[in-house]
Amino acid sequence: MTELAEISTPLFIPEQGTPTHPIRPEHVNAMIDLHPGGLTWRRTFPGTHDQIPRARHFTRYLLADSPRQDDAELIVAELATNALQHTSSNRPHGTFIVEITRTTTAITLAVYDCGWGATPRFANPCRTTAEHGRGLAIVAALADRTGHEGDDEIGHRVWARIHTP
Repeated sequence: MTELAEISTPLFIPEQGTPTHPIRPEHVNAMIDLHPGGLTWRRTFPGTHDQIPRARHFTRYLLADSPRQDDAELIVAELATNALQHTSSNRPHGTFIVEITRTTTAITLAVYDCGWGATPRFANPCRTTAEHGRGLAIVAALADRTGHEGDDEIGHRVWARIHTP
């Protein structure tokens, strides 16, 4: 018989950074199953580069029990960085939104921008020695599916889906 400590993940309180109590995977799955389409969280961030670590923390906190937590955190950081570098999200009063949807089999990570920028191209090749332009290639390598919707006027929703074991 497996001990509870081996099948559970501690829940961290962001302000304290200490574990509170273990979360059993079957409890997480039961909570997700209560909602058709899974659970969705959204948070709006000011459009500045100092918000990227906050977006990473938001992702890490919500997915504390997921074995794909590190991949999800990196994907959100890359998508948010692209929103700030290539759209009007980085202009005064600009924002970006991180959306995380979780089902029992997958996690979909999306970043919404303010528009007026380039349409993301996940299939673009990049040199391994390049210092810029590798973010979407990293996202495509980590994700099982990627895509985007929207346009310059309303903004873009750029997303990546990762399957969970």
